[in-house]
Amino acid sequence: MFKVMIVDDEPAIREGLKTIVDWDAIGFEVAETAANGREALQKYERIRPDLMIMDIRMPGMSGLEVIEQLRQDKLRQAHVLILSGYADFEYARRALGYGVDGYLLKPVDEQEMEEELRRVHRTLEQERRVNVRRSEPVPVHEVVEQMLLSSSGKEQNKAETELQLDWDRYQIILLELREGPGRPSEGLARQFRRLSDWWTDDPKNIVFRAGSYLGILTGREADRDSLLQLRQRLLAQEPEGYQVYLAAGEATGDKSLIHDSYEQAESLMNRRFWAGESGILQMEPAPVEPEDEVTVPLAGEWADRLYYAVDIRSLNAVERVMQELITACRSASLSERDTKSLCSHVLSLALSRLPGSIAGSGPAVQKCLSLIPELYAMSTAGQIIRLVLQQIGELLESMDGGSHESVMKQMTDFIRRHYSDNLKLEMLAEIFNYNSAYLGKMFKTYTGESFNHFLDQVRLDNAKEMLAQGMKVHKVAAQVGYANVDYFHSKFKKYTGISPSAYREQMGQG
Repeated sequence: MFKVMIVDDEPAIREGLKTIVDWDAIGFEVAETAANGREALQKYERIRPDLMIMDIRMPGMSGLEVIEQLRQDKLRQAHVLILSGYADFEYARRALGYGVDGYLLKPVDEQEMEEELRRVHRTLEQERRVNVRRSEPVPVHEVVEQMLLSSSGKEQNKAETELQLDWDRYQIILLELREGPGRPSEGLARQFRRLSDWWTDDPKNIVFRAGSYLGILTGREADRDSLLQLRQRLLAQEPEGYQVYLAAGEATGDKSLIHDSYEQAESLMNRRFWAGESGILQMEPAPVEPEDEVTVPLAGEWADRLYYAVDIRSLNAVERVMQELITACRSASLSERDTKSLCSHVLSLALSRLPGSIAGSGPAVQKCLSLIPELYAMSTAGQIIRLVLQQIGELLESMDGGSHESVMKQMTDFIRRHYSDNLKLEMLAEIFNYNSAYLGKMFKTYTGESFNHFLDQVRLDNAKEMLAQGMKVHKVAAQVGYANVDYFHSKFKKYTGISPSAYREQMGQG
């Protein structure tokens, strides 16, 4: 029997895990439980469990901190399965970098839990059978792992000395396999075997493990085409929906700089969120610093643009807005988490305005809003754009799809619906994807009036109706889109020949 320790600050979770699983049938026994991280470390010294099932977020000392301490000097002494809530995904992903065996989402599914335990049990049995002695030669891939992943400079130097390689070039490639948006794969062992089998005949390729990644130390500098071929070969072995990301550090002719190539590849993989459709990340020239200070995108402004794009039933306009928003986030050096938060906020603000302007759209909008949490599970910015397009595409279909009317008809209708907003010709040109000067000429040809004149006329026609109902002048000015009452007064008198207050009195007498 292999010993298990359950670590969770919730008593119900600890007791529940002890009872929902037939531990004996799988080959485990629950030897101990702990209510927090510090207690777990204290009991670890006495119990020496083969497997720890640990909550990632606990008060006082988190599960991640426990794993960090265990890995400092007991790298291969305990297997770990972590428990996390959906909102803790990024936290859990960090833990995978410490070589944990996997993670389970709360509430724990009994069948999934048993599958994970059987998988870990097979690994433990294999380790027991192999029982590698220290006197036996260390496999070359383990030497590479020690050189690259050890926190001790002394151990790194020792491993570098033991690595008997005399190549012209050295380059590190890291590989990440994901089973779907936001879900790290648990098939690394399988891919490790495949990669090793493919390159057995080539002594200038060494496959190794690097936490939640696979690594390749190659003596043949990999260009983009070879990385794409490798990615396609890996994807061909997996079910549909899997994603593969490859990050390549710079090649070097100095063996002592292999670690630099590894750190470059790791840094690139940390920026995987900005990877394009190819899934390939390579070192690029440093970006030219912009002359003007880049500002953080404001949710309200982008929500307006997205709302208008949805309002005119244009999925192409929605795509342009999202592409530009993502570009703005990257230019402002926002983190992955902040970018997801901003996109979620923009989408929520934009969609929440629709029921007030499009009759009957409420249920479809609520369905769309309910899918926003999925945005946080996306692995890349491109996946966020595709998710938003899919959601809004379904929303538009439920609202009878896009309009087939002419652009000018859409534009005049749009102005009549949104006359109280701060409308500008340049903004509408972006929405409708036209040059602003050209759009202005088209608009005047179609309506016989300039854009600004038409907008003023629509606003003032609505102002007349409000004044006729007895509304106060300053409230009418704000309602129809004029922030300055004096400006509204001059505009109204210019167009009607009478002041707003005189018009209201005149209509009241009638």
